[in-house]
Amino acid sequence: MEQAGINVEQVAAIQAGMAGLDRDEEFAWADGVLAKTGILGRRSAVNDTHIAHTAAFNGRPGIVAIGGTGSLILGRTEQEIWLRNDQFGHYAPTAARFLSYDTVHSVLAGRYEQEDHSFIEQILAYWNVRSVPELAAHGAAGFADDKQAMNRKFSQMAPLVTEAAMQQFPLAMKVCDSAADTAVVGILMLASCFQSKQVSYTLTGSCLTSSYMKAAVQKALGQTNPSTGREFDYKSSELPAVGGAILDAYQLAGIKVNQGTPAALQDQLKGYGA
Repeated sequence: MEQAGINVEQVAAIQAGMAGLDRDEEFAWADGVLAKTGILGRRSAVNDTHIAHTAAFNGRPGIVAIGGTGSLILGRTEQEIWLRNDQFGHYAPTAARFLSYDTVHSVLAGRYEQEDHSFIEQILAYWNVRSVPELAAHGAAGFADDKQAMNRKFSQMAPLVTEAAMQQFPLAMKVCDSAADTAVVGILMLASCFQSKQVSYTLTGSCLTSSYMKAAVQKALGQTNPSTGREFDYKSSELPAVGGAILDAYQLAGIKVNQGTPAALQDQLKGYGA
């Protein structure tokens, strides 16, 4: 606001997309954070998957699967009903840390091929150990000082896994294929609540948009589902998620959005590295 030369009284609305907002107490915390900004206009906080959905579909029906820092699959039906995969007791472990956990656990369990040797060397180097037994000892000590630090360390390892999958290392491919399949199941499950036989979907987050996992999901959904007869149309989002937050804020403020608004926003956001 300082850079824009405006004060809090001039802000009509703010929409914040935050990872991990699921429970009432978390939304209450987020509302408190926004209140501290001093903004007097409409304030709203939602799970970051919601703003990713708006960025891709701008209120239209569709499904967005996010796999990056966190993991969630969110759908909006033709009847404007919001659905999340966790409502069904489903979870897709496509978040960065889970790809790395699965990989490291498989290495420690000895579930890898001879062709994985150089990939395993990369993993050992990442953890600054010289052998699998040393990695096991590191794991027995908890990998890091606390759970948060451990999750961060595993999250930062994920690009190593997705890149190895692109290089056709069997272990990395197996891990990524398994995670991608859980996302496919979640998308198919939410699609069962749609009336249309053609369902649009998009992917977001560093893991699900990595070349290998994106291709795996698109391949699985690229053919008409034999059980339901549904066709899945992949939609590449024009806007980053923060653009979806701005579109939501326009709606909160009662500002009319036309067809050209997303493209105009896209151009503007390029200047901010979004």
